[in-house]
Amino acid sequence: MKNLKYILLILILVVSKIHSQDDLIISHTRFMQKVNPSFMGINNMNKTGVLYNTVGLVSNQGIESRYFFGSISFDSDYFSLGVDMSSYTMDNAGLVFSKPALSFIYKIQLDNYDYFLPSITLGMGSSKLDTSKLVFGDQLSLLSGYLQAQSIDPLAPLIGNANYLDLGASFIIHSDKYLVGFSAQHLNQPNISYNKENNQVKMPIRFSLQGGYEFDINPYDQGFLPRYSTLYTFTNISKSSYSTDIFLSQEFQFGEFSIGLNEMMKSTESFSMLNIGISVALSYENFEFGTLYNFPSRQDPAKAYSPSTFEVFLTFDFSPYMRNRRGDYRRLSVDNYY
Repeated sequence: MKNLKYILLILILVVSKIHSQDDLIISHTRFMQKVNPSFMGINNMNKTGVLYNTVGLVSNQGIESRYFFGSISFDSDYFSLGVDMSSYTMDNAGLVFSKPALSFIYKIQLDNYDYFLPSITLGMGSSKLDTSKLVFGDQLSLLSGYLQAQSIDPLAPLIGNANYLDLGASFIIHSDKYLVGFSAQHLNQPNISYNKENNQVKMPIRFSLQGGYEFDINPYDQGFLPRYSTLYTFTNISKSSYSTDIFLSQEFQFGEFSIGLNEMMKSTESFSMLNIGISVALSYENFEFGTLYNFPSRQDPAKAYSPSTFEVFLTFDFSPYMRNRRGDYRRLSVDNYY
């Protein structure tokens, strides 16, 4: 029973650490709603998308993540609704997590080019353990060396589901050139323990600050570049009681095609560079397909473990005028507000 309590504590810490990494999604520039749900209301967005993510861990183990989102704008009423669903699995540990969420985003026009988008988010987290993949002390037979199929440990039935409400709030201020955002996740500090007896196992509030700027790198329509060529730089800084995480991205958009770099840093005892990644994406009319790979740049688990990450995504913009973009795939825009 004592060993089981240690197992529970380790699993709880693993879940908490995963949450502190924004559910492992790295493509912040296209899926910024993972760190700031107000993004689903930007420029009256009507969009849906899916993403698959896999993270390599030690001993050939990994975490598979899936993400879906959809947003719809009610232009005449000055608000948008967004829904998203994130889930991940750790097969070797028998852990399955999912969290659907609903966001309400209100839109306030500050002047001709600047907009303020506050939002509130309500999510329902659910974590489930498959106890058949866990080994309890009474299943081990020291005499025969065999492993019993079932356990009669009285704590075993207590391991199962952990469900909780998750509240968040955020805002974005943006124009067709810049973006500034702030978000606070887990405002109610939900209890994520499996038996709910330990009130100290709570998810800490996570604060995040975002900033982005889009540069026109072909203002004079030079022939060696597509007409719409831009550089979008983006930063996300997140802070919780566990860690401070910094994400940097520089993405070149050459008409329908984009290529970019990203860097991730994390504080342990001191700031350390953990990952450097490359992303590519291709747009066609209302569709965009992209992929990303992050290379581990540090292999010292005693200080900070640096996993490799692979992502692939597909989005569809069902706004009626998006088909007429003619190569204009800038990230920041205000033309759809009118």
